[in-house]
Amino acid sequence: MARFTPWQRPLIAAALVLGLGTAVQAQSSAPLKPKGEGPRLTEAQKQKLFPETRSLAAQDHRARIAILQQGERCISAAPNGDGLRTCMRQERDALQTQRQQHRDALRQVYERNGIPVPDWSQRKGGRGAGTPGAREGWDHPGQPVGPVPLR
Repeated sequence: MARFTPWQRPLIAAALVLGLGTAVQAQSSAPLKPKGEGPRLTEAQKQKLFPETRSLAAQDHRARIAILQQGERCISAAPNGDGLRTCMRQERDALQTQRQQHRDALRQVYERNGIPVPDWSQRKGGRGAGTPGAREGWDHPGQPVGPVPLR
């Protein structure tokens, strides 16, 4: 077995990772489509969907504003850090529920109009995005949190 100096090891590891990534991509038989890209809609389908999706978007905005206002009232009344943490968790949960309700309503609109429903699960891209350790930070004590930049 060859011995590598400490400065060579990271270079070899990087080369192996790049090589494996290229090999995996080359083996993929299906053409790759951009992350989160759903079925393409025709102009007629877009026109048919627009009034309902606009209405749903307005309802979604009003619901999110109400959730944020409730969160603001809760935060103002929080007596301590635990109360603040509870407020933030409730707000996050309410927003997640609202997002799911909005997706369900959009799914119904697409199905009612005979249009294939986009795969919204492919659009995950926020903090963690389903990766291990995604639930960490201030609202999960004892979990690691990234560095906080100082101003």
